[in-house]
Amino acid sequence: MTIGEKITKLRKEQNLTQEQFAEILNVSRQSVSKWELNITYPDTDKLIRISKLFNRSLDFLLKDEIERMDINVVSANEEGKYNKIYALILTYLSFPPLFGWLVGIFSLKFQKKHMDNKIQIGLTILGISFSAILTILMIVGVALGL
Repeated sequence: MTIGEKITKLRKEQNLTQEQFAEILNVSRQSVSKWELNITYPDTDKLIRISKLFNRSLDFLLKDEIERMDINVVSANEEGKYNKIYALILTYLSFPPLFGWLVGIFSLKFQKKHMDNKIQIGLTILGISFSAILTILMIVGVALGL
């Protein structure tokens, strides 16, 4: 239950209108409405007065809301971690030189086994080297957060 839902429930249990409740706390009816709709939260001094008025602890008023915020922070952190990994994988897959050296190695093995074209083998080695250099540069860029 949110703070707003608890305030609404406690106010109604005491048969108070928003207007009457607002007068007791010296705030506007609109403030009470915003609290109950979870648009804004009461100031600390108002929370203390509410807890005394309804004979409830501040812990009761705030606890679920704080736990919900903690869960949201944990979820956001986990989501951020997965998003970073996902972005890294997509970057890897979208950057052809990374595959270039892998494909080049297989190509070189195939060429040495089945062909005897020294120019083609030399170009493959040059392509593997270029792809490896670009791969190293990308890894350094990711490590430095660029």
